[in-house]
Amino acid sequence: MTWNIREWNWSDSVVTISTAIFALVSLISVYISVTTWQTQREAARPYLTFIESPSLNFSENSGFEFEFKFKNVGTHPATNLSSRTLIFEQQLQQKPIFIDDYTVVNDIPRDATTSLLLNPKVNSFTKELEEINPHFIIISLKYSDPIVHKSYSQTIYLKWAGVINNKQQPIIHVEMSEKSNIEHYLKIHQLLD
Repeated sequence: MTWNIREWNWSDSVVTISTAIFALVSLISVYISVTTWQTQREAARPYLTFIESPSLNFSENSGFEFEFKFKNVGTHPATNLSSRTLIFEQQLQQKPIFIDDYTVVNDIPRDATTSLLLNPKVNSFTKELEEINPHFIIISLKYSDPIVHKSYSQTIYLKWAGVINNKQQPIIHVEMSEKSNIEHYLKIHQLLD
């Protein structure tokens, strides 16, 4: 097959090439739009965070009461929120002294709050109440986004410094160096499966 340049229609070639370029640019634009839309949709997911520092109260009648207040800072509501909270000694030698599973029935819309209250029994702690060793508090949250039908999970690692000389110590975030030991402990005891 040979090409006869005299019979070649240059205007048809220009139109064909420009149509192909336009189609390619359109495909690239659609790809960028879809990628941007997916990124924005993921950024709108529900996300729970503390609205204030966790609080700890003690009374002779009810014992210790830990309160964690969460706020949905995402755009989409969080549904089917369930939590598993574990409290165990910092030495990681014993089984947890407290395990609590909790499920919230209602949706948690944007900027709404929910509280998690924990009441471990006083006799759960191994020593006198004047001196209680530091404990880790692990909160595993699982929830769904009803708009994109996707499930999410968060694990919050906290440390309660215990009681020293009858004074309750604060609840703080776990240091990065402690996290791997905690994860190993959780895996060995199959606590978050």
